[in-house]
Amino acid sequence: YGDPAQVLKLESEVPVPDVKEDQVLVKVVAAALNPLDYKRMEGAIKATDSSPPTVPGYDVAGVVVELGSKVKNLQVGDEVYGNINEA
Repeated sequence: YGDPAQVLKLESEVPVPDVKEDQVLVKVVAAALNPLDYKRMEGAIKATDSSPPTVPGYDVAGVVVELGSKVKNLQVGDEVYGNINEA
């Protein structure tokens, strides 16, 4: 919790997760901080928030790079956007 300039950092080297049969791997090209992210950084929703570290930037846009075997409505190379669920 605190000033975004002090508490946010970019991790550029992270492992690529394995894709499960019902999942899609997206290369993120843009992410946004929304009002909920800002409230988290301020500590305004500590009582109902998930425990730290909470990763901000649920709103994303990118390109599909891998599909699970059960995914039928997308293809590698599709441009997508969405809201990432924590669960």
